[in-house]
Amino acid sequence: MNLQKLMKEAQKAQKKAAEVQERLGQMTVKGSAGGGLVEVTATGHGQIVGLKLQAGAVDPSDLESLEDLLLVAIQDAQKKAQDLQEKEMGRELGGIGQMLGGMF
Repeated sequence: MNLQKLMKEAQKAQKKAAEVQERLGQMTVKGSAGGGLVEVTATGHGQIVGLKLQAGAVDPSDLESLEDLLLVAIQDAQKKAQDLQEKEMGRELGGIGQMLGGMF
């Protein structure tokens, strides 16, 4: 493969990666904890954009449990966002997309 062809392929891959990143910013995933007591919404980039609490999640005498539920739900949403990134990059760019997905 000559250098010029390799550069064109790299440019195509870069353009596709940018398109995937734009789509990921518009996609959302939900993470939850406590059987749905806490639900966190994140973009495909992992940015937290929403939080819902069920009444049973809040016990003023046990805020530590609520904190734990929040952490678990946030981690769940971020993991789902990471999985979504890898899936979308892999679909568009094959093996190299999965490597790039881990970079974002």
